[in-house]
Amino acid sequence: MTKKIALILTLLSSSLFAEYERGAFGMNINTEDLEVTGRMPLASQRHVALRNFYGEAGFLNTKDDYMTHAGVFVENSPRGYSNITLNFGFKLLYSTYDAKDKSFVAMPITMGAKARMYLGNLPKSALGVKFAFAPKPLTFSDGKSYLEYRIETDMQVIDNIDLFLGYRHINTNYNDKDRTFNSAVYMGGKFVF
Repeated sequence: MTKKIALILTLLSSSLFAEYERGAFGMNINTEDLEVTGRMPLASQRHVALRNFYGEAGFLNTKDDYMTHAGVFVENSPRGYSNITLNFGFKLLYSTYDAKDKSFVAMPITMGAKARMYLGNLPKSALGVKFAFAPKPLTFSDGKSYLEYRIETDMQVIDNIDLFLGYRHINTNYNDKDRTFNSAVYMGGKFVF
């Protein structure tokens, strides 16, 4: 079932993101997990007020459970620092636990930063961090709080294709149990449109 969901998301997102500039679609794996993610601009470059707003969606399948999310964020560079990108937004996520008897719904606030690195003759590279947090008022169903952080480095190997390596740590804390949903190193690639 989870492989079918990942395949459907892959097909839908690749066709959607192909219609927009600055969209991306990626997949990462390790020995036990599969994650599919995508993002697309919410407006074209002609709409100046909305050109830095993006929609995102993703699916993470671990050895025990799965998690889906969708969200919006704004991304831009501070004045005078074009090699740094900051983002801020929120997402809505859903997961299950304990033989699917307990559901976890949260709306975490997300923040991130990415710095482009210039390493001589090497391809374009970047180092980024992401953080998401939902306290009790933003966590619903059987959940108590949500915490996620990631660190990721990527390199543009050819035009429109990036390879990346990262680490993610996700806590889905339930009313009766604090739980590490996933803590893993991953690698993958993404198409950037």
